[in-house]
Amino acid sequence: MKKYLLSFAVLAMSMAMFNSCSKDKEEAEPELPAIFAEAALENVTIIDGESITITPTYNFVDEKTTYEWSINGKVIGTEPALRNYKPEGDGEYTIVLRVTSTAGTSRKEFKVTVKENLQIVDFEGGYWSKLIDSEQYNGSLLYGDKAKEYAWTDETTQLSGGMTLAWGGNGGFSEGGTAISNYIDSDVEEHATYEYQLAVPETNGSKNFAVVYCNATIKFPEGVSHIIKSMDISHTTYELGVVANGNDYAKSLKEKGFLTLTITADNGKAVNVDMVRDGKILPNWTKVDLSILGAVNSLSFSMTGSDSSEWEGVTYLNTPAYFAFDNVVVKF
Repeated sequence: MKKYLLSFAVLAMSMAMFNSCSKDKEEAEPELPAIFAEAALENVTIIDGESITITPTYNFVDEKTTYEWSINGKVIGTEPALRNYKPEGDGEYTIVLRVTSTAGTSRKEFKVTVKENLQIVDFEGGYWSKLIDSEQYNGSLLYGDKAKEYAWTDETTQLSGGMTLAWGGNGGFSEGGTAISNYIDSDVEEHATYEYQLAVPETNGSKNFAVVYCNATIKFPEGVSHIIKSMDISHTTYELGVVANGNDYAKSLKEKGFLTLTITADNGKAVNVDMVRDGKILPNWTKVDLSILGAVNSLSFSMTGSDSSEWEGVTYLNTPAYFAFDNVVVKF
């Protein structure tokens, strides 16, 4: 009898242990999806226009698992990998990945910084150096028989400029235009004449730059527009010498008066640059913000000032209408 009772007790304990193990196995909760990605993919910097691919690995997923990639609630992908995604413009982006299985949803963030795609027209290199005349006035490039053909185009941005041909082109640069130069001349007192029209008083650290005389235009190809973020502006030796000291044809603006450069976009927006205002002279190589103009196909330059004269109803500026520019920052 005792043997029977002992056997029954052992059997009961065995059944209890079996039932307990079975219950634990049946009630074990499924694992949430686990998301793994290389650290380099969690914080990425790219240039505007480039794409990004993120390929995580996963645990505790199956064929019923769903994937959702989103930015600010907008779904941008539903596959396990986000491939060749191109953010819309520069800025900071947070890409959110949600992986959902029968166990629930796991979430992971990826930070993406998109920098502006900026190209700088700096007029440096052999192509540009060949466009510099051997003489500042009456040289063969800007005043010779082929002066009408003088033109330049930046290979990367396709920004172009050249002669205005305001009177047909026979006068070359004297009719206005944009010429490439590398002349540096700090003698603004003695060299305040048109014979030094391509010089600037000081370097900005680069070799070449562009000099504008009278009304001129720079432009992109027909139908193409870009934001020009900025350009560096400087006085020329000739113009600054006259502003400071005057000459036989123009008054000094150092004590009073003004000289204003107006940069006008083809969309009608404009930026005014005070080359001189109430005796204050703009420092050489000042960066001018042009982003307010928005996307432009062309920019036109003109100058107005307090020392002007009228002839047959037309107002003419007595102060030499020259300035220089460099480092044109173009956004793509």
